[in-house]
Amino acid sequence: MFNFAAPRAVLVIVALCGPCFPSANDSDVVSKASTLSHAGKIKQAEAMLRSAVAANPQSAVLHGALGKLLFQQKRYEDSVEELGRAAQISPESHEYNLFLAEALLGCGRFQVAVDFLQAVRQRFDKDAQFHYDLGFAYYNLNKMALAQKEIEEAVRLAPNLDRAKYLLAGCLISAGDSARAIEELRKLVAEKPKNALYWVTLGQLLSHTVGGEAEALRVVRQALALNPRDAHVQFVAATVFSQCGDFAGARPLLERLAKLDPSVLAVHVQLARVYSRLGERELARRETEIANQLRQRAASPASPPPGEPTADVAQH
Repeated sequence: MFNFAAPRAVLVIVALCGPCFPSANDSDVVSKASTLSHAGKIKQAEAMLRSAVAANPQSAVLHGALGKLLFQQKRYEDSVEELGRAAQISPESHEYNLFLAEALLGCGRFQVAVDFLQAVRQRFDKDAQFHYDLGFAYYNLNKMALAQKEIEEAVRLAPNLDRAKYLLAGCLISAGDSARAIEELRKLVAEKPKNALYWVTLGQLLSHTVGGEAEALRVVRQALALNPRDAHVQFVAATVFSQCGDFAGARPLLERLAKLDPSVLAVHVQLARVYSRLGERELARRETEIANQLRQRAASPASPPPGEPTADVAQH
């Protein structure tokens, strides 16, 4: 498949509070916490900021700094409360509001992100990041027409926002406009030639087009050369190799992925097919048995379904 990738109630409408200006002490605390963070002392930085927030709960600067620290650690749910409080205290802040939106996206609360962004739309409607975040939320809610509209606006406002162009290609694929998606991705790899994700997605799409096999193979090899250790790049490249009949090329990539994470169903399914086409019947039988075991485990209510290697494409 094409991979374009808060326990507490969140305030959807930000309260209209008066501006709260940072004190010199607040800025000093944030600076010291930042120094600790950059030195790898994350726990100490968090403890310092939490202590300062407890002492001065009306400081948007402190709540925002703590929220961003948690966000950077991918503790998205934890960051929502702090960033929400910062945005509540300082409702005109572009930084706090959009960090809050991205924290909501990070923890998968896409409808809440849409509701929040629509609530603050009047303030940030001229901002490309606002439209990208809203489009990303709609995309994950499978509201493709709305997603495409927002993403196209983000690209209009910021023509160099490459992740918006990448998500636009995803919207076009969902709409069945593969030709335009390929066109967009070709332009994107020309603009960002070192991004393996863009190359491998182009290759994946080309492999589904009539007569596109040769270019697809060339493109995914370029992606592998750029990022040979990325699991998603390896998986998509192996898929393209297999689809184009290069089973010997797919084999080492899939074997590496199976060792990296033996619980990924899609890897074993593909590896069984590759072994079969290479005449390795015993190996194919073994992989088929593993795949069947993973399917049975996925059917158990207590077990999450096994997936496939994914890229960190939220890129939001």
